[in-house]
Amino acid sequence: MPTSIDVELILRTIDEAGPEWQQNFKTTPHELTYAIGELFHNCTQALIQLSILADDNDQVKQDRLNAERIVLKLKELRHFLGDLWPPNTDSFGRDIFDVGPYHVEAGEFFHPVPFYPGDDFIMKLYRWSVYDTNRTVVYRYYLERSEMTPGEPYYVLGKSYSNGHSQIQPYGATAPDYNQMKIHVMNDLNGQGPSPVISYSYQN
Repeated sequence: MPTSIDVELILRTIDEAGPEWQQNFKTTPHELTYAIGELFHNCTQALIQLSILADDNDQVKQDRLNAERIVLKLKELRHFLGDLWPPNTDSFGRDIFDVGPYHVEAGEFFHPVPFYPGDDFIMKLYRWSVYDTNRTVVYRYYLERSEMTPGEPYYVLGKSYSNGHSQIQPYGATAPDYNQMKIHVMNDLNGQGPSPVISYSYQN
């Protein structure tokens, strides 16, 4: 574990935040939104360190488990606060990293979000926003889940760009772990990934 990260302290802070905020805030004022943002920032900084890619060893495996413990606590906090939660906050920062000239910011949704508004056939679970050197978003990757047959999910890493959408990496019926997806995003940005499975072009 990175020496600067006290995972147990982070988990306790999340646990204590829910009852404290529920007691102090009966609606969702600016102060609560600010407090949530501050907590998110601290958790994201920890998740970044715990998600650094390295050769598998016992410490790396423990770091990944600790990252998932933080993620689970954040989702529990979202559920605990219920209607107090800011309605426009549907995700939290999961990771930040660079790939060559690209800057990537990853987020994880609290709940699956429709890929197309009003259509729940394809749901988004994770998002990677890719910025160029001008800080312009050039791509977005998503972990997508669909169900051709109810109860039989299918997961795929998708990529959206200005005029289309591609399926980059299929995962089948089992959701991949975060680091597996991160490697696939990085490989695709480096031009080392597989050819897209399916590509769609948008007509203007």
